[in-house]
Amino acid sequence: MNLDVKLTITGLVYNQTVVGTYGLVLSEEFGNRRFSVMIGEPEAQSIALKMNNKKSPRPLTHDLIKSILNVFNAELQKVLIYDMINDVFYSELHILKEDKILIIDARTSDAVALAVRSDCPIFIKSEILDIVGTEVEPVVKEDAKDKFPDNYEDLSDDDLDLLSIETLDEMLELALNNEKYELAVTIRDALKRKKDINS
Repeated sequence: MNLDVKLTITGLVYNQTVVGTYGLVLSEEFGNRRFSVMIGEPEAQSIALKMNNKKSPRPLTHDLIKSILNVFNAELQKVLIYDMINDVFYSELHILKEDKILIIDARTSDAVALAVRSDCPIFIKSEILDIVGTEVEPVVKEDAKDKFPDNYEDLSDDDLDLLSIETLDEMLELALNNEKYELAVTIRDALKRKKDINS
């Protein structure tokens, strides 16, 4: 029997091989498997902004879609990753409108960005997760939070540029573990600057 597996967003990781892309890391809610979806920088920033409870000065595309759904009294019930072809994930939006479920095809990046704005669950077909999921050791987040200094967010670009690559790598991992995605992007940029200088 095929089941839908509920997912949680674990983090966003800058893709070092393809410029301007990020890995959206998704994990099964009740299990140790995770996988990554390659998404563009605008979608990554859109997801990170909402997850950090930050607002754009003007509505982003996903804010606009959410507003349109609200105006038409429609509600996003869930996002489902239903297929993968040639390493591309296919997703659909399940929208409730007047007691009827409407299913709309969507890019996974857009679907997730809309899901975080609608506080709706994200699912994947179990047979797809069986193919792409990688088993990882559970991470105790409390340990990372205990070691994460509050003043990291106060560091300027100049301060970050003075740190070693090893320190920046550790900070990046801590930022991702603590779901501080905007800070992770700032640290990632500092790492890129440092590596460009050393190359």
